[in-house]
Amino acid sequence: MTARGRRPTPAAVKRLAGNPGKRPIRPDLAAPSGVPEMPGRLLVDPVAVAKWTETVPLLVELGTLTLADGEALATLCEVHSAAQSCLLELRAGGPVIRTDLGGVKPNPAGPLYRSLVGLQTSLLGEFGLTPTSRVRLGGKEEKPTDEIEEFFKVHGA
Repeated sequence: MTARGRRPTPAAVKRLAGNPGKRPIRPDLAAPSGVPEMPGRLLVDPVAVAKWTETVPLLVELGTLTLADGEALATLCEVHSAAQSCLLELRAGGPVIRTDLGGVKPNPAGPLYRSLVGLQTSLLGEFGLTPTSRVRLGGKEEKPTDEIEEFFKVHGA
């Protein structure tokens, strides 16, 4: 049975968005903060390891990564790796392939790549790493600071 309605937004994401509705933010289930350990299954895939090491600092900076997110992040890295492999196969073989009987048919890597990219985009959105999810976070523009203001903030007065 599938869940109905909109997915609940994590409390950390609501705080990043600035709580525009000013309603009380219900705390999430307690998840220990920190960086999860990379699962051993990723170590056999250098592309997945590279994606892990690229993504973890971004999620730490956003403040949305917890120890409980390790499996979801590992799945994202595996899907990314599979999509890259599929894309290389698609580029090498072209959009169509020749059959044994001399006919042509669409390369099966095409639909597989499209489904993997859709899954990857969905997983990226779960972590707040797509343009749409960043807009929902309501990223604040940093206004340029004046050097004199910085001096007085640091030294008081």
